[in-house]
Amino acid sequence: MSIENKIKRLEDYLKDKRCVLGFSAGSDSTLLAYILSRVSKDSLLVTIDNNMMPQEFIDYTKQKAREMNLEHKVIKLNFLEEDLFLNNVKERCFECRKRMYDNIRQLPEFEEYDYFIEGTNITDLLEDRPGVLVREMFNMTSPLVECNITKRDVFDIINHFNLEYSNDTTCLATRIKTNQEVSPERLKLIYDSERLVKSHVKQENVRVRYDNQTAAISVDNPLELLDEKLIDTLRTQLQKLGYKKVFLDITGYEKTRLEASVDEDGQYYYRLPYDINLEKTRAKLERKEPDKTALSDNLIFDDITIEENGKISMPPTDDFVEKFNNVLSCVERKSI
Repeated sequence: MSIENKIKRLEDYLKDKRCVLGFSAGSDSTLLAYILSRVSKDSLLVTIDNNMMPQEFIDYTKQKAREMNLEHKVIKLNFLEEDLFLNNVKERCFECRKRMYDNIRQLPEFEEYDYFIEGTNITDLLEDRPGVLVREMFNMTSPLVECNITKRDVFDIINHFNLEYSNDTTCLATRIKTNQEVSPERLKLIYDSERLVKSHVKQENVRVRYDNQTAAISVDNPLELLDEKLIDTLRTQLQKLGYKKVFLDITGYEKTRLEASVDEDGQYYYRLPYDINLEKTRAKLERKEPDKTALSDNLIFDDITIEENGKISMPPTDDFVEKFNNVLSCVERKSI
């Protein structure tokens, strides 16, 4: 499908729908906000300031909302006062999204809007992101998923419209290993560390991950950092910030890619990193394309087999990615 057709599909989906959009000014929500500014101007952008994001985050969301001439509200919370987030348990991301969306829903004007939307794209569903479970709790819609828009599509459309967006919209607490304490001091350390690395490294994705006073630098192309002088500078300056050891992740910043594997029966397959709720997935597939599903031990949709353990398989085909994404948009994961 051409980029123009993908844009039209998204515009048709959102046209004249008065939406409340959770807005971070990252690539996904920037694209949705821009499309709303074209086809549904009477929509509301809402940003949560939870004290766990980069310092420039809020000002940038305000700037982008003004540029697109969309109404924008900021809700200020302080997750750093709550043990649930400070303890950094595996449910933290789920509870974070639940708390943020619940506060958006409590806005006095919320009921004036028709749809509550967020920026998950199809490619996000290939990853272990339990926060997506929140969508059902709040009757939320993910237009990029509904329109089969991948992360690559998002970047292509953004480039088509020459849009600017922020690379610094991910929660700083995601850099801290699960079950290690989150604190204002550690978040500031991570923020300062990433600013430092970015001052020397011009790549789109730069992360400094914290693990017991150890810094692990993750970038798109780690080979570009293999310069003796640069390595010495990064090590020295990061140690001055308080780290005892500094590592470079030579695997690079991981980008999820949908590629078929072949099982012992010669079937093409991909295994999702989470279990699938077959009943809910079947219901969504039947709404999308009736009379094509059957459920026994596994869920069968046309010639595609969907297993509870996350494996989705089909006979060898040149259009594996297209067929897989068509099913993936309807997949419902089980609880955490």
